[in-house]
Amino acid sequence: MKMPVLSTYLARHRFFAYMPVLLLVILILATGTRAGQTDNQPARPKQVIVLDPGHGGHDLGAGKTTDIYEKEVALEFSRLLADKLKPAYTVHLTRSDDYQIDLMHRSAVGNHLAADLFLSIHTGASTMHNPSGMLIAYYDNQFRLATPYAATATDPQEKEDALPLWDKKSALQMDKSKNLARLLKEKILEYDQEIKVAIQGMPIVVLEGANQPALLIEIGYLTNPADLRKLKNNSVLDGYTNAISTAIET
Repeated sequence: MKMPVLSTYLARHRFFAYMPVLLLVILILATGTRAGQTDNQPARPKQVIVLDPGHGGHDLGAGKTTDIYEKEVALEFSRLLADKLKPAYTVHLTRSDDYQIDLMHRSAVGNHLAADLFLSIHTGASTMHNPSGMLIAYYDNQFRLATPYAATATDPQEKEDALPLWDKKSALQMDKSKNLARLLKEKILEYDQEIKVAIQGMPIVVLEGANQPALLIEIGYLTNPADLRKLKNNSVLDGYTNAISTAIET
């Protein structure tokens, strides 16, 4: 009569002996399930950058007195910069080949794609050989008064209220554009201490209407012999695109 009691005791003893092992298995399974749930969560979408290679097609840009044209340098530079940015960003080019795009359509591409940044790539040119270096420009037309009332208003708040919606949006983006321009200059000078880099606000048509921080970068003067040599040097272009991508990622 005592045998069932003894069997029950031994069975319970074996159960408690295996309890630590069972708990360990349960813990491993639970951890694996949580990790799987984390892995299955949707990835955070990348920010969008639109690069705009200037000119194209019958619009040659600068360089009519050299053996390369602005449209060619702008496209090559934009492609190199896109390759540097693509691991961290979704990058679109307004043109991927040699064709012309209307100026206003270029910033419209950035707006349509809800871009976080718009960069228009160009080169400089002059009737003289002396001008050299880079120009980083942001949109600024402080003399543009959209309505007669804005022109006559004396109170700053009244002037602000008189401006149309886009002008207010543009003002909000201007500070972001200027801050990025300063950072670009810093990183470019870290790579090339000899180059001159100017930052300037200008009423540039291609930047007008952009709903995001927007800059136009002239990466050098095709009419300056020293700049021209740099723009033909793939190693130099690689250095400049590295500097720009670093500034954007900072």
